[in-house]
Amino acid sequence: MSPPLPSKRSSPMEEVEEESKRRKMSLRSSEKPAQEEQEAVALRRPHSEISVKMDSYVLDCNICFEPLKSPIFQCEVGHVICSVCLPKIGENCHMCCKATRYSRCFALEQFVDAIKVPCSNAKYGCDKFIAYNQKEKHENMCIHVPCFCPENGCSFRGSTASLLDHLITKHEWSPTNFQYNKPQKISMAQDRQYVLFVGEDLSMFLLANILTDIGNALTMVCIGSHDSGPSYSSKISAVDRVAREKGTFVFQMDPLVASSSLLGGVRLGKFFLLVPPELVDESTHELTVNVRIDKIKP
Repeated sequence: MSPPLPSKRSSPMEEVEEESKRRKMSLRSSEKPAQEEQEAVALRRPHSEISVKMDSYVLDCNICFEPLKSPIFQCEVGHVICSVCLPKIGENCHMCCKATRYSRCFALEQFVDAIKVPCSNAKYGCDKFIAYNQKEKHENMCIHVPCFCPENGCSFRGSTASLLDHLITKHEWSPTNFQYNKPQKISMAQDRQYVLFVGEDLSMFLLANILTDIGNALTMVCIGSHDSGPSYSSKISAVDRVAREKGTFVFQMDPLVASSSLLGGVRLGKFFLLVPPELVDESTHELTVNVRIDKIKP
């Protein structure tokens, strides 16, 4: 039997080539997971928005019926509850009545946070889409909240800008323009129901005159949504034009003028000025009123 042939020793060049091959194979092996991840990302659907219709009750808490918002909890079966109601219930689920432990429902939180709905005032000019659980808060402050015509029997409703145009063109009102922080003197008939004031920034105020058995009750409101825009204070005084040298006058200050959409008209609030009959000019049946409206610094 022939003896084994001695192994052929690799040359330095061949060793370098072998090492290069091993490194390439190792690099390909390490790149494979990264390539697979990139391919998986490429297969995902691109981010986009979709329009859907759904019953809103599925987005509300089953106990307080308020919109769900993070954090949201679920029982072991999957019934959900808001964080406000969680401390109010016992160890049993409010839906299935089984003893359970509640845990965070992160999937529903992500779903609820992603839902955007249009403002209810869209037809009056608001183009915002807000989170469903923030809808009520936004609409309480929305500058496009519809306002109503104070004239009896008029069914108009629209934005503040369109209301101003409506009052001027339809009912032939003559607004009184004024500057903030400066008094404005006006004369008004004793039976005149409203006086419209328009500020430098086109904000509108309504001086309502309600005739009572003991005199004229005057109150000021800002036309607009309940919480939107800056805050204002007002000062109203009435003077006897004939006997003003006698110092006969009445004065009232409202530290925070109420805002109103005029739905249902104007009602007397906490602050109003009662003008006694003796301050009414007997010859003209008019009141002389000084009005000052100030912006309240935030």
